[in-house]
Amino acid sequence: MADQEQPDERPRPQYGELAPPGWVWHPPADADRLDTSRPLEREDAGPPAYGVATPGATAPRSGDPAAPAAAPSHTVHGQTAPGADPQSRQAPTWNLTLTVLLGVFGFFGMSYSIATLQAIPASMQLLHSTNGLGDYTPVPLVGTLVTIGSIVMALVWVVSAVIATLLLVKRRLAFWVPLVAGIVAMVALLIFAGAVLTTDPVLLGFYSGMTPSSPLPTP
Repeated sequence: MADQEQPDERPRPQYGELAPPGWVWHPPADADRLDTSRPLEREDAGPPAYGVATPGATAPRSGDPAAPAAAPSHTVHGQTAPGADPQSRQAPTWNLTLTVLLGVFGFFGMSYSIATLQAIPASMQLLHSTNGLGDYTPVPLVGTLVTIGSIVMALVWVVSAVIATLLLVKRRLAFWVPLVAGIVAMVALLIFAGAVLTTDPVLLGFYSGMTPSSPLPTP
């Protein structure tokens, strides 16, 4: 009994010392298998609590530039925010009304200008009769000038109406188009009217030879 109670003082064997010759340890075949014993987290779970790291998410580093904020692009009463695209700016509400009014006024102005140009030969005949210059016989060029001038002024109005309509569809400023068309039509009327007057040398000579009124007789 005394021999059995004495502790074993022999040195303990090191790892692998008592293994049989030629034995080599291999890891188990399922060492890389995922642990499916625990249930997966629900996909509809709420966002992680503050301070809890999300798998795959990386915290922003201090050296990374901050993401630029998106510029506002909404419009209020035709006004666009400063950061919006200039192409997306909309014209104010009064632009449509003013453009339509100027276009209608320009139509009546174009009609009056054409009527005035076509009435120039009759006016020249009246001047001949009033001043005793005889009958007025217009040259063939007068009819051509009147026709071309009428077509030009009509085209000016039509082109301006088309351009103004396209700008209104795109919600751009268009009121300036009828104004420019009116100026162009007025210049065209003066040019063609002057060209018709130059075809009558009798009337030109009469007005160019007029002298100022004679001085009043002295008592």
